Amino acid sequence: MNKKVVIVGGGLSGTLVAMNLLQQSSETEIILLECNPEKLGRGVAYHHDFTHQPLNVVAGGMSLFEEKPLHFLDWLLENQFRYNHLLPEINKNSFVPRKIYGDYIIENLELFHHQHKGRLQIRIDEAILLTESKDGFQVTLESGVLLSADHVILALGNFPPADLFEDGHPVKNDPRYFSMPWLDRIYSNISGDENILLVGTGLTAVDVVLGLKMRGFQGKVKLISRRGRLPLPHDLSSKPFELEYPGHLHPRDTWFWIRGIIKNNKEIPWPSIIDGLRPLTQRIWVEWNLEERKYFLKRLRPFWEIARHRIPNASFNVLNELIKEGQIEIGKGSITKAKIAKDGIEIEYQFENESRVGTFKKIINCTGPESNYRKVKFPIIKNLMEQGKVTSDELGLGINCTAEGKIVNASGNLENGLWCIGPMRKSALWETTALRELRQQAKELAGFINP
Repeated sequence: MNKKVVIVGGGLSGTLVAMNLLQQSSETEIILLECNPEKLGRGVAYHHDFTHQPLNVVAGGMSLFEEKPLHFLDWLLENQFRYNHLLPEINKNSFVPRKIYGDYIIENLELFHHQHKGRLQIRIDEAILLTESKDGFQVTLESGVLLSADHVILALGNFPPADLFEDGHPVKNDPRYFSMPWLDRIYSNISGDENILLVGTGLTAVDVVLGLKMRGFQGKVKLISRRGRLPLPHDLSSKPFELEYPGHLHPRDTWFWIRGIIKNNKEIPWPSIIDGLRPLTQRIWVEWNLEERKYFLKRLRPFWEIARHRIPNASFNVLNELIKEGQIEIGKGSITKAKIAKDGIEIEYQFENESRVGTFKKIINCTGPESNYRKVKFPIIKNLMEQGKVTSDELGLGINCTAEGKIVNASGNLENGLWCIGPMRKSALWETTALRELRQQAKELAGFINP
């Protein structure tokens, strides 16, 4: 009897699971659900709007297929004529615009859809309710359609950032405040010389600054965050440095261990050592207890984020030039008060231990995806949490689940047939959002469903 699998979420994670299920079984029937047609395959990260913003990983490391490591690069070379205006030169170390990578995902999804006719159904609809049936699950869609499934996979990707302002705050509904940074309309109605405030200094903020620069923006941009640190640049001159697992260490001692390796290997660029740590990261996280994880999140996470999630040198150089020219200012800070003014939104904020007041034509929330599922406003998540089938983990990183993606319910038991992939597993794995991890999870998940 054919197994029926419903995948909730049609971005990169959902697409990878669908393709792996099709590859590993000739009988499994799959329904891929995506509520927004513009996010099909692309998710948020590879949207049409990201015409110039680059990936943070080189082309040689972005294949959808682990067994074909240069698949994306080969596709790029075959399709270079389509992108000469965006990418005149292509090699394995090229940082490709995100929009192009989205095109690559979509073409492969369409290819699988064509090759496996009848077994992959793509629906533009939203799952709002999940109930158990005698044969598995019943998924209710917003359109009213009911789907039966033996397995349901939650592949919801990243959620919008936590809002900067509480419900009812006047600024929250002001059109000059953008709670979502991943929309092209944040660049609309810009005269080019106004003041803009970005709350957040990570990868999202870098994308927004590059988007403004690409559109000829000549105004001032202020970036504030708790640490006031930008991501560090890549070093493509050497390969990852091979590290041996050090055994179970407290996060503080793990930090000293890494620093010692960097200090004792001065001939090796430090990014190579950080990259060499990547194969060990999940194991280190899994072996830390709750208190050790809390210590890491409080004391070490900011340093890890800027060193691990780096940006292309070209992007880093653009940011430095803008800083030198006085067009952007970056510092440790936070908003203390906000009110609507005639010429913009008036903000009182802390900036490097100094109280400041400024009026900004736009405020853009770049704080990164919300991972505390108690705060996520998403129909299927709300429904599953009300049923006790899904619970937020104690640290607010994701949901309670196993490293394999089996969901743990409010009673502490496994929800048979209910799975998750990607960011939802962050509480269990920590490192679970990059393509390498998503690719591996999709392959393993398909194997669990089709043993």
